[in-house]
Amino acid sequence: MNLLVVDDFVEIRQMLTSMFSGMFDKTYEADDGNLAVELYKKYNPDWVLMDIKMDVMDGITATKLIKKFDKKAKVIIVTLFKDEETRTEARNAGAFGLVSKDDLSKISDLIFENI
Repeated sequence: MNLLVVDDFVEIRQMLTSMFSGMFDKTYEADDGNLAVELYKKYNPDWVLMDIKMDVMDGITATKLIKKFDKKAKVIIVTLFKDEETRTEARNAGAFGLVSKDDLSKISDLIFENI
């Protein structure tokens, strides 16, 4: 399995990559939504961990474009935003799930339950 980690903070990308290094054969990283869409089209990863607030292109827009390219794409939104509006935007974009950056352990639960 392959993973794409998308976050504008290098520390968050490195932490997520490290957390899941044993779970995935290959991990790709992007620092904005535009690069995420490009890497998704090039490598077709099994899972995407996507931040929302990023420069160039936000995670909601990137998720919509990835889902337009591949309806089966599994994008998990990873964010500090916990409000209902954010959850609704993520769902409407086609996100597979939404996990708070305060509770990253839920990412592995979500992935393991769906492989």
